[in-house]
Amino acid sequence: MNLMTESRPTLDSLLGKSLATFQARPLRDRRSVWRWCAAATIILGLVYLVTPSGYRSGSLLVTAIGGLWALAIYLHGQHAGDARLVKELLTEFNDRYDKLGTDLQFAVSTRGDFEKETELKFVRYFNLCAEEWLFWRAGYIYDPVWKAWENGMKQYGRDRRVVDLWKNEEKTDSYYGFQFPSEM
Repeated sequence: MNLMTESRPTLDSLLGKSLATFQARPLRDRRSVWRWCAAATIILGLVYLVTPSGYRSGSLLVTAIGGLWALAIYLHGQHAGDARLVKELLTEFNDRYDKLGTDLQFAVSTRGDFEKETELKFVRYFNLCAEEWLFWRAGYIYDPVWKAWENGMKQYGRDRRVVDLWKNEEKTDSYYGFQFPSEM
């Protein structure tokens, strides 16, 4: 539900894309911060050297380089924090799957309708998948990790009972836009 009036532009309209499809890559993009900082320091030094002596200011150069390196240190701290978050996410998601995985695998290996308890386990699995997808879209889960998880989802997407259960769940529109991969 959009609370903005039609006359006011939304952030989505200003960006030209939906925020749900915006893909940031905070961990990947920060790997080269030190190289950029070193290159910018060299460029500032060269600009200082070619600037006529009457316009040179050593204190301005030191301030600019100091600010540049302070920014690099800040970004490195953000990168380290994001890396800790990624580790926590992977640990949590894998632990949650481990608690469900055996039961889910057993359920798809049997015939007949799922029991209510099994359906609830698949609903918890759909929630887990949607959360993983959300963090992947936000750039906190690396693409190869997401691809492996998605391949795992596809094994369940080959079972008609799981697909039917997903179709019912999908109608609730409570999975952040996530689409369960179905092989059917």
